[in-house]
Amino acid sequence: MTAGLRGIVRVALPQRSQQQVRKQLGSSQEGDSRLAAEAVQQIQEYLHGRRWQFTVPVDWELTSGFARQILKACTRIPYGETISYSELARWAGKEGAARAAGQALAANPVPILVPCHRVVCADGSLGGFAGGLEIKRRLLELEGSWLLRLIPSA
Repeated sequence: MTAGLRGIVRVALPQRSQQQVRKQLGSSQEGDSRLAAEAVQQIQEYLHGRRWQFTVPVDWELTSGFARQILKACTRIPYGETISYSELARWAGKEGAARAAGQALAANPVPILVPCHRVVCADGSLGGFAGGLEIKRRLLELEGSWLLRLIPSA
């Protein structure tokens, strides 16, 4: 977890180390340890089924343009629901840009806080997830997503 002065900058999934995050952000990134601790607390509450939305601010500095539009649109997907990549692109004002939406989500610097796991393929398959499909499936199961009743386990 990395916090900047304006909000959470990065949530590191298991395969990303904090050292990699710090290197990407540069040594001038001081951050706010209280904000990072609050974000960790909120994610833990979410993972234990006691939180359905996050209140910590996100610092969008690592995103711009269409990617930022996609990630902000993604924050509007309700807990326990899923939408397709093409629907998300439409929400962001760029109909027909499903592939670009997927690429923006693949680079999501704050997964879970920006719930990219709630975006699936139009055919109902899971699509991708930076943390791996097993984590995506578990997050959707945690939220009780109706979609998982339709997709056989891998």
